[in-house]
Amino acid sequence: MKPGDLVKHKCSPDSREPAVQYGTFVGLRTFGGNTKGNGSYTCAEVMWHNKAAPNGDIVSTVQTNLIEVVQ
Repeated sequence: MKPGDLVKHKCSPDSREPAVQYGTFVGLRTFGGNTKGNGSYTCAEVMWHNKAAPNGDIVSTVQTNLIEVVQ
């Protein structure tokens, strides 16, 4: 995946959400951990086309294994 790729959420969405969720992959973000990387985790940042993040931001984080590039 590279920034700008169109991605799709792989999982069955919540019944309150549209049937298919598409977005633009922005990049990867790493949280937490120490200087050696222990305890840290990396997730994808996606700008979803049909919804905002719970805090109102246009970009939200999602586990990388839950999205796939649309070919």
